[in-house]
Amino acid sequence: MADFFKRKKFLKPLLTYYIDMESTVSQAQMQYFKRFPLLSDYPKKFVLKDGREVIIRPMVKEDTDNLYDFFSKLDSDDKMFLRDDVSRKETIIKWGENLNYDIVLPIIAIFNDKIVADGTLHASNYFWTRHVAEIRIVVAKDFRNLGLGKKIVSELFFNAVKRGFKKVIAQVPFHQLNTIRIFESLGFEKEAILRKHIMIKGKGLSDLLIMSCFTDKVIQNLKVSI
Repeated sequence: MADFFKRKKFLKPLLTYYIDMESTVSQAQMQYFKRFPLLSDYPKKFVLKDGREVIIRPMVKEDTDNLYDFFSKLDSDDKMFLRDDVSRKETIIKWGENLNYDIVLPIIAIFNDKIVADGTLHASNYFWTRHVAEIRIVVAKDFRNLGLGKKIVSELFFNAVKRGFKKVIAQVPFHQLNTIRIFESLGFEKEAILRKHIMIKGKGLSDLLIMSCFTDKVIQNLKVSI
């Protein structure tokens, strides 16, 4: 299987997921996540390109204050494209009190006890699109371009595969080129452009890019490689 990933450029970043799982870091957290069979391999360690090491795991209720602090430090431009008003602590508290990994799976990255990235996998709310999941991602500015965004997205994507979703999408503002490149490197393709779909404060209207990846293509390639 390792040779297959090396041949397939768009899957190569996901090689670690299948053949070299990062070591766990907390026995207590390890036991907690074992309650959820699809999350039993968390928490994990991940080394960034600059050598710093972060811990990656699903969010738990006790992360509420830490997550609020993370969002509070984001630039206004970053907050602009988030679906919820994260400037209100009540929003984050509500997330913590209503955690349901089957509906929304939040994966966070922690460095020195501080959250530095947050990604989420959202199951569709509609019956006719129950096979579709959506990935959303935001990374602290000091931790961008270090491989962390790609790592979080790959974790979320393969959680979608394990849960049986057939299609995974991402909605990305057209000008966020680095985010677009992350998804493209993992096999996502540009599917649609919604013209003048985003209102940017002080800058007018901008386009929204819809990207997607069909999980059966990845699964079929894996079967062929075995």
